[in-house]
Amino acid sequence: MNEVLFGLTLAYVFFTALVLLSLICSRIFWGVKALLIILAIGFYSLSYQGWKETQGWPSKTALPERFLLHYAVVEEPDKEMGSEGRIYMWLTSTVDHQLAEEPRAFQLDYDLGLHGKLETAIREINNGNLQLGELNPNQAIEKGAKQKNRAGQKYLGLQFVKLPDPALPEK
Repeated sequence: MNEVLFGLTLAYVFFTALVLLSLICSRIFWGVKALLIILAIGFYSLSYQGWKETQGWPSKTALPERFLLHYAVVEEPDKEMGSEGRIYMWLTSTVDHQLAEEPRAFQLDYDLGLHGKLETAIREINNGNLQLGELNPNQAIEKGAKQKNRAGQKYLGLQFVKLPDPALPEK
């Protein structure tokens, strides 16, 4: 936990304690007090989860249709440790051939086919060839729907291609 997140946690605990103290000392019906206490604690938990999403933790949502791959880290499954394996990808989504303002980290369940594709893509990135990722749902349906992540997205339809060189303007 970094200092900013720790400071925000302390601030929320302080304000929750302040609300609880004011509720205990007030003359409101005890049922309303109990409901407000539960709501205050619930909002604390929700805000913590929200801050976790904004602090760079990887998203578990579906990948964008097209994206520029920056890097990926693969944690292979380990039966001895009880780890199912994860794939972390850092990418910038593209909309109408324009990059989004900021890159985003994504977390996917481990998939052997995707692992191989990512190794090849990372090798190309290290050689100076930027990689564009594209989801092809038709290819995923052809290969079968047995491998899905939490969002129901099929990995098999994911392919990486070299980013084309930019067209230079005419003289």
